[in-house]
Amino acid sequence: MYFHIKTLSKCWRNAIKPDNISGRHLFFITVFPLLFMGLRTFVWCVRKLDYLFFPDFRKQPVKSPIFIIGNPRSGTTVTHRLMSCDDRFTYFKLVDTIFPAIFFYKIFDLLGKTDQRLGSPVARIINRFSDQGFSGWNHIHKTGPLEAESDEMLFVYTLLSPLTGLLFPYFEALPEAMVVDRLPEAKRDKLMAYYLNCLKRHLYATGPDKILLEKVALIAGRLRSVLQTFPDIRLVHLVRHPYQSIPSLISMFAVPWKTMAPKAANKTETFQALAEIIFTYYKRILEIKKTLPAEQLLEIHYDDLTANPQAAVERIYHHFQIPISGRYDQFLAEASNQAQHYKSHHHYTLEEFGLSRQQVYTALKDVFEAYGFKP
Repeated sequence: MYFHIKTLSKCWRNAIKPDNISGRHLFFITVFPLLFMGLRTFVWCVRKLDYLFFPDFRKQPVKSPIFIIGNPRSGTTVTHRLMSCDDRFTYFKLVDTIFPAIFFYKIFDLLGKTDQRLGSPVARIINRFSDQGFSGWNHIHKTGPLEAESDEMLFVYTLLSPLTGLLFPYFEALPEAMVVDRLPEAKRDKLMAYYLNCLKRHLYATGPDKILLEKVALIAGRLRSVLQTFPDIRLVHLVRHPYQSIPSLISMFAVPWKTMAPKAANKTETFQALAEIIFTYYKRILEIKKTLPAEQLLEIHYDDLTANPQAAVERIYHHFQIPISGRYDQFLAEASNQAQHYKSHHHYTLEEFGLSRQQVYTALKDVFEAYGFKP
């Protein structure tokens, strides 16, 4: 498992600066990294067993995967979860990203079947603790161990993920974690070799002949590297107005900051730094889009998705020439009807985080013009 130790040292140096340090934050940045390294070491050891018991996974092809991408809070989750209900796809659950080893897949599958035969007592306990543990995010992004989820945890293990900012909110000091594509080629190659290895294990364990369906909302900083690793990748890009997506994403980070890094949560500069990262992501996707053939990329606007989820998903199938089965089409119609009646109670504004519309428009003028967004 690739590991970028420089990220951790930078995080610590910034955390103990007088302007950042607090007793509560010091507690979390001491305890969490210890637990994280213990978990990472355990997972690394178990992954070694895969080479002994399941050596053929290394031959597993990853053919024409579908990646649902877009800046966070743009509809990637609902699209991913709707498509994940088609059994022709295989996708990561949150638990798969935390324990990315075939040995774990097999053990958890056996334990799950045993639990079902006993009336699912363990599953109920897990769901109860999951609801409590993710309660702060449930109104923003409902998740849990068995929910279809992004594979971002695979990159968290390397410390090259924007999610490191949840515990260490020092974005300007972590350029490698924010934009992996800027790493030296040798390091990018090692990182992508590890990533490909993880995807091979997942396919081998869950369906070697299925289509890999990924949802990665924080991919912009490593999109070029991913395209080089998977040249036949198929991309679905969800596009949402920056005035809506940016404050929504910042609010997701602000929830844990209030508990773990209260000084950062009270600094406008913290929100500004995160906003700058999102600006970069918007511009990177627009830039890379221009280099891709039309058949490799489909763009869907968030408003079109929320207005008619069924039509949006059907566009994906038609664009990539994937037949829609009658059973799935029926499910899609029912799920779409339910989704259209859903009203989100998660509303935030730029001004709440010290940002302005003029600032966002100035930073993303090309994006506004490319997608016809109103300033």
